[in-house]
Amino acid sequence: MGEQRLLVIGVGSELGSLATSLLEQRDQFADVHGIDVHPPRRRLRRTTFHRVEHDDSAEFVRRVTSLRPDVIVHLGIWEPHARLGTKDARLATGNYAKTLCEAISSLSGLTRLVVRSGIEVYGSHAGRVYDERSPIAPTSTYGHMLSSLEAMISEAAPSTTTTTVLRLAPVIGAHVPSPLGRLLRLPFVPVDPTSRAKFQVIADDDAARAVAYAALNGRHEAVNVVADGSVNISSVMRQGRRLPVPVLPLAWPLASSITTLAGAPLPDHVRELLQRGRLAKTLTHDLDYRPVHATADVVSRLYSWPSVVRISPKETRERVA
Repeated sequence: MGEQRLLVIGVGSELGSLATSLLEQRDQFADVHGIDVHPPRRRLRRTTFHRVEHDDSAEFVRRVTSLRPDVIVHLGIWEPHARLGTKDARLATGNYAKTLCEAISSLSGLTRLVVRSGIEVYGSHAGRVYDERSPIAPTSTYGHMLSSLEAMISEAAPSTTTTTVLRLAPVIGAHVPSPLGRLLRLPFVPVDPTSRAKFQVIADDDAARAVAYAALNGRHEAVNVVADGSVNISSVMRQGRRLPVPVLPLAWPLASSITTLAGAPLPDHVRELLQRGRLAKTLTHDLDYRPVHATADVVSRLYSWPSVVRISPKETRERVA
């Protein structure tokens, strides 16, 4: 296979910039381009950045078609309350998805398409372990956003394109704007006192490696990408030395308001995870899709990050000549 043109949509996100930094190292991509609302959050050496607002569909389509990419990685997903509130996240994600589908319908040379999704598409039922054959039955706003994205991509992608859908567990990393990560870092965490539900996450570097591998060796299917092992909220609280606050069923709206004031909004897909858990496995027997870090290790790394230290200005200031 000769040199190819790569386009990463959502290159400004932490996952997008991390995955792109891995793909830049591959010589098979002669040209690397990225589209996002914001510039990349790390230094990229070979990537040309194109700033396109999510609601500027005409400019988005023009840029994509003019670049004529051979490989597209679509990470233009806004998780509710990661960087945008639920309403704005749903709008931005839908806008990018619709315009991408419009653009790829006119790309004759597109050979591979990688799309970020999440295990939230399966919904949440306590104790159930989902695989790629499980029915799509979302029970949260984020789950519905992702299932709609998958449906649109499935309908719009050319039949000659290898389309890989990566259903990621919640991505946790030192610089990832994760609503679950923020919540677990609070001094207190609301919990369902009757729940023993378990859940899984994925480290940001493992997620980025999965994205890069799919862009290089895509499979025409959906793949669950989750860390090995699982944890329950009680063990997480003990490990992080956090205070679990029992919440009765009717008191969750109040708990959500309190965590929001504390800097960690509680969207419905995170509340589902706390109450009923979310577990998944993959039927793809490819070792390169397997994460390096287990769920317990990802949580351990979460609590090893330095806390925010607020430094007050000095009362006396030196004069500058």
